[in-house]
Amino acid sequence: MEQIKRTREFINELADIEELIFDNMQGLNRGDVSLWDAKKQIKGLERNCELTKLSPTLLSDNPYIKNIHTDEWLVGNVFLSNLNGYEEYKTYVYAMRKRDSKSLTTLYHLCYFDQNVYFPTLGTIIPQTKWMAVEPSEIKSFEPFIKEAHGNVLLMGCGLGYVAYMLSIKDNVDLVTIVELDPFVKSMFETYLKPQMNNKISIVLGDALEFLDVEDLSKYDYCSIDIWHGAMEMFPIYTKCLLLEQKHKNTKFHYWLEEDLHCVLETIWIILLKRKFNDEKISKDLKIFSDIMESHSINTEEDIKTFLTSPKRKIITEWALNNPDAARNQTNLNPLIQKALKNRV
Repeated sequence: MEQIKRTREFINELADIEELIFDNMQGLNRGDVSLWDAKKQIKGLERNCELTKLSPTLLSDNPYIKNIHTDEWLVGNVFLSNLNGYEEYKTYVYAMRKRDSKSLTTLYHLCYFDQNVYFPTLGTIIPQTKWMAVEPSEIKSFEPFIKEAHGNVLLMGCGLGYVAYMLSIKDNVDLVTIVELDPFVKSMFETYLKPQMNNKISIVLGDALEFLDVEDLSKYDYCSIDIWHGAMEMFPIYTKCLLLEQKHKNTKFHYWLEEDLHCVLETIWIILLKRKFNDEKISKDLKIFSDIMESHSINTEEDIKTFLTSPKRKIITEWALNNPDAARNQTNLNPLIQKALKNRV
């Protein structure tokens, strides 16, 4: 009984801190808040929120922005524009969220500029949606993969061809193959962007999941998947990809925003663990998250620490392999994730 009490006190305190951090970070990553208001909002939480002033040279010196000409282009419903950017002294997300290994709380990394900056952006007219931009967060999120990848590389999702270009200028990258679902994006890339790049790059029209299911990937050293707009909508596609990954043991897989997704899931699991140890009902809408959690024995403070700091791709892959139908048949979980984070249910 004493152990249960200590565990309950531990998870209650952790959940309360995590919820406080989450609430105070709202609106700080999209340019909705001025730098001065952001500093007020995160006061007392500075250890969990790094705020970095960036130089405009981060963009102007980037090889893609420096060497690839972009303009105001429209192909079908898809546009490319140079008129989007960041306002001066507004805060935006810079790096993916991480979990602090000691406090187990979420670490955020925001940025700002002291002048307006602009960068190439790809999106759709109807609905009006931004798909991809050569913005600081995208540049930073792909840095590790671009640095590591070599040989023959497969990219799921084209966007502006940023990753393909950055890979193609590396001496140790031989070929870059892009699989793109949208014919307008493919046409945009082939018409305006690819002619400015070297001949290492090729692009095919196709569905990423179908490609992973039917094609032999043995000739590819790396496969990077970027077919979602953000971590909130990533999970249902991610679990399908993890199952398909098992067919391609010789290819190393990379998932854009994977670390961010894992951090979001860990926050949900902290909320669910709080409910578990306080004998509170868990919404059936969140069953898939509780099922993954309950596949592990979590009864003590040490169990919680071990679960939250364990490699999440391994945990989720094991669950998907044991529950392939559930992993394949998920629909959009974004509303449920938002509900879990905002309403604590």
